[in-house]
Amino acid sequence: MSRDTDSPASVGGEPAAGHRIAVVGAGWAGLSAALRLAEAGRRVALFDAAPTSGGRARTVELATPLGRFEIDNGQHLIVGAYRETLALIERLGAGALLGRAPLSLGSPAGLRMRAARLPAPLHLAWALATARGLGPGARRATLRLMLQLRRANWRGVAGETVTALLARHRQPPALVARLWAPLCIGALNTLPGEACAASFAAVLRDTLGADRRASDFVTPHAPLGRLLPEPAVERLRALGASIRFRTPVRRLEARADPATGRARWRIDDGEFDQAVLAMAPWSAARLLEASDIPPGPIGDFAPEPIATAWALWPANAAPALPRWSLLDEDEGRCRHGQWLFDRGTVSPLETLPLPETLSPLEPGPAPAGARPGPARLAGIVISVASRLDALTPEAVVAGVSAQLAEAFGGPPPAAVKLVTERRATFRCTPDRPRLGADQLRRQAPGLWLAGDWLWPDYPATLEAAVRSGTDTALRILDARTAPGTVV
Repeated sequence: MSRDTDSPASVGGEPAAGHRIAVVGAGWAGLSAALRLAEAGRRVALFDAAPTSGGRARTVELATPLGRFEIDNGQHLIVGAYRETLALIERLGAGALLGRAPLSLGSPAGLRMRAARLPAPLHLAWALATARGLGPGARRATLRLMLQLRRANWRGVAGETVTALLARHRQPPALVARLWAPLCIGALNTLPGEACAASFAAVLRDTLGADRRASDFVTPHAPLGRLLPEPAVERLRALGASIRFRTPVRRLEARADPATGRARWRIDDGEFDQAVLAMAPWSAARLLEASDIPPGPIGDFAPEPIATAWALWPANAAPALPRWSLLDEDEGRCRHGQWLFDRGTVSPLETLPLPETLSPLEPGPAPAGARPGPARLAGIVISVASRLDALTPEAVVAGVSAQLAEAFGGPPPAAVKLVTERRATFRCTPDRPRLGADQLRRQAPGLWLAGDWLWPDYPATLEAAVRSGTDTALRILDARTAPGTVV
């Protein structure tokens, strides 16, 4: 939607200067914050430089030899532990687009682990007792790690990496390679030798170590945009919020309110009592520097890419695929896929234009016999994708195609399109900064932060983003009435 058709004059019925809280960033954290504020009766203006909402978890269109398809910018894992995310999706009326199944892990190499429909922790005990592909020693080691972490209240040694944690708990190398390393890389997007053990323990606590439904796999039946970003924007419009896409915020200006002496923030053509920077840390640091506000440790986060290889077959010529599966990564043979998620049959979009941001992915000649039509879609996740920097996209795609054929047989994909989100997450290391929503309260009163990078001890997840956005909004609402609070 263009700025001309989505201006403050046409959305919400009042000018931007009348809005009192600005939210900069329409990702999952920004949308969560804006919704909570608007539902509390606050006048909200939402800004984003992109043409659509969703941030780093959004819907895009992809051109392939089988047609143009609406997909995600990357495959995201949703589990039952994402309670606030799932509750918000339900509240926005998109719950029917989600499927749910008990924890089940498998790989082409023979790993099989399935949780029973029993109360926790019996569901996990059953999964370990009946697991195939691990062996008795590995099963005992897995159970020992979970029990010892539980006794330690899911806390590790300060500064410890996942590799050090697993070594301290005497996890066999084969078990680490087959189970713990893939789980660490998939959850934290950081290699075990660098990944934060505290964050890994928090993930295990809230999934395998929590109630039975927390470890459920939740699979979307639609692209991410339909789950939360699109219905959230629709709800904000209904509440009278001003929404400005294609409106990059390049500078923040603080001005003293002549009546109260408090700072008001000028953004674009409006002034606001308070503002929320719901942005990635590197983007927030850049905006703060441009506004002559020292970003401090906000600028110390390091980004890490994630790649998704979207594989497509004609719907009537696809191999039998599991709903999800661990893959057997082998960097030496250019087999980089770590997870597969079957997205089922999808229909092409024949009339919508391809966004300019995807122009480097224009397809080559269509395979023989390929025609636009329904296709079977699978997302192959490659975390810590900085390891692919020395490879060409063609080499990665060829390796993924061969990996799928070896794992599942059947015809090779008719098309594999590689989509890399260069700044998908932050590197989840033990020494990364731990910051709060009010990090800027002294040098920039009334300026707040929100984002997945602010949730303590969690890696970059959708749940961390939603929790952070909601928490920031609640802090703002509390601060407005708290005596003596500087806002």
